[in-house]
This record gives sequence, structure tokens and C-alpha cells, in this order.
Amino acid sequence: MRILIAILLVIAVLVAATAIYLVSTTPKAAEPVTFPLSDAHRALLQRVPASADAFALIPSAALLRGKLFANPVTSQSLIAWEEEHELPRPWMLGGADIVAWKANKATSYAVRFDSFRAFLVRFWLMMISNAPARWDGNTLVMNAATAEATPIDLDAILKLASGLPQGDAFLVQLNRARGAYPPIGRPAVTSLRVALDEIVIVSRAASGDIAQQKVVQARFPRGAILAVTFAKRPRIISDLNRLLGANVDDLVDEGGSIALYDVDAGTFVPRPKGVIAVPADERNREAMKNVMRVAELVGETRDTGQQLLVSFDKTSMGPYTTDTFLPATWPATTWAMRVDPQGLVPILRRLSDSTGLRLLTPRLHRGARDLREWIDALERAESIEAAASMTAGVDELRVRVASK
Repeated sequence: MRILIAILLVIAVLVAATAIYLVSTTPKAAEPVTFPLSDAHRALLQRVPASADAFALIPSAALLRGKLFANPVTSQSLIAWEEEHELPRPWMLGGADIVAWKANKATSYAVRFDSFRAFLVRFWLMMISNAPARWDGNTLVMNAATAEATPIDLDAILKLASGLPQGDAFLVQLNRARGAYPPIGRPAVTSLRVALDEIVIVSRAASGDIAQQKVVQARFPRGAILAVTFAKRPRIISDLNRLLGANVDDLVDEGGSIALYDVDAGTFVPRPKGVIAVPADERNREAMKNVMRVAELVGETRDTGQQLLVSFDKTSMGPYTTDTFLPATWPATTWAMRVDPQGLVPILRRLSDSTGLRLLTPRLHRGARDLREWIDALERAESIEAAASMTAGVDELRVRVASK
């Protein structure tokens, strides 16, 4: 009996010592990803094969996981994602850095542990997990096809990343990546920062346009479910003309704003309800004449002296003129947008299934479908703000997801 008690005490001490070690060596704060990358991060990224479509670098992954769980916008999505992927348990990670990449529709990982956690994870893999894995020193490589794959060309990617703000993760989509987000060219590099009250995402891609761009400082009506300001008329306006029953191309050719308050998605051809606003100059006053007859028949027009307002429904002008306006977080040279996801996401889901929208306005239908893909998992957010700019041959997109 004494021997049994002694053995149990030894086991209890070992378990307690292990728990203390795991807790005490789990960092409470982590060094963010900075650019240029550290040598250690570059070495970890060398495990990403040239065949990858996309990859992500996550320093101190356990800390980022904790931030995502704490943020009310991302917590449910993280739970659902973890249920579909077999990974080392959070207590095993400690300060481990992770690189994840997607190639041939499969996701692979390289996780760099400290020596003691590497021992524990080896035991976990041997006793519990059936995940395909191999070790390279203290780095665990999971679901990777071969150990001899040609690595990616990091230099070109990191040159594009120069100027990104520091973040909790670094994400890259290569030329083969076809995801809708970010809506810029490929390859695209992204810095992600997560806090309790917000998520900030900054993405960059190379652009062939180096012309000087007009800066737009947007103001967003708080009550709109979607508000967008653009420096030049976007191509999607041509599709919007068909829904409005009027040609507003000339009116918004030199830029303007659209505030959307609702969409009647219950008809074969959905009807947007909102207000178009443009600067009140002589050019736009002349262009307004071309849409005034239709607008006044189904909606309203106003000249405030500073803006020309036009609505193609009878319900939107009042809320717009009495709304409070929020200044944009960032200036933009292409477009800036603010979304109320709780109001917009249910509408986007209905529009995605709209046969009339798909047949009559295919570009607008694709835009609604892509926007739904971007924000569908963010429905619990208080607001989403984005600003797109083009400067010095670089497309840049900044997004802020506010959780409260």
C-alpha cells in the first residue's frame, strides 16, 4: 500500500509540475508579425511548398486563438473551424509559431514547439491522434505531401509586404488563389490584427496603375445598411441602372455616394431603396436633368446647395436627410464603404438566390454573392468599414470589423 501511495504521489507531482510548466511557459503577450520578417519566421515559411495556393504565418498561435475566442464576432466561427480540423490541443501550443498552407485542396501545418512540448506532442500523436505527421527537430509538419517539396519564392512576396502594419498573423494568397476576398489582384499579402472590440485587416497587391488618384474622405449615414463612396463610377452602376429604371451613369461618372436603407428582395427583380448623392456643381446639375423625370415619378430629388440627392423610392430620402453621419476611419482613392452586417447579411442571402437579379444584372448578382462570402461569418459585428486605395503601383484595402 505504501508503495502504491508513493507511486500515486509521484505521478501527482509530475502532473502538477507539468501543468505548472505549461502555464508558466505560455506567454501572456507575443511579438507581432513585423516587416521585414525575422529570420526565424522566414525559416518557418520555407516549409511552404511552391505549389501552395495560400498560406498564413501565426506567431504564438495560442494567443491569437484566445483573442479570436474572446472576440464575439469570431468565436463561433473558430469553434466550427476547429471541429473540422485535427490540431494539437491549445495547452500544447504554448508560444508555438504556426505556418498553415493550402495546396491541392488540402490544408497542411508546420508547428514549431519548445523541446518539452515537442515531447508531449509526440506522445499525443502516438497515443491519440491518427493525423499524418512527421518531425523535423522540434517542428511538427502535419498533412504535408513530401519533405522534399520546392519552397516558395519568399523574396518577391515579402517585397510586396513591405509597408504592411504589424499584426497577429500574416496571410498570403498566391496567383492560384481564387477566393473572393480580398477583392484585389493576386498575389495578395495581408496583415491581421485582432482585439476584443475590433479586427483590422490590411491587404496589398501589385497594381499597374501609377497615376495620381483623387483622395476621398467619406462620411457614412449611420442608419444605412450599406453606404459606399467612390472616386469614379464603378462598372457595377451599369447593372444598377436596370433596377432603378433610369441611367445614372453620367450623374456619378466623377464620383459620388450611395446609401442603401433596404432592398425589396421579395419580387422577381429586387428593388433597392436608398439615396444617391453627388457634389452640387454645374456638371452634376446638368446630368441630374436626365434622371429627374423618372426620379420624381417614383421617388424624390433635392438640391441642398452642397449635394444633389436622388432617390428612386418614396421612403429613403427622409431617413437620409435626418441621419447622423460618421467620418470614415481612413481616406481612400478608389472607394470607401461601411456596412451594417446584421441588417445586410440576411438581404444578401436572399439576393444570392434571386433568379431575376442573376439574369437581369449578372455583375450586381456576383457582387452581392462575393460580398456575402466576405461578411457572412461576421453577421454579429456591429459594423464593417473598408477603404480601397491605389498608390505608387500598389492596391491597398483596409478593413475594420467593429465588435462593439
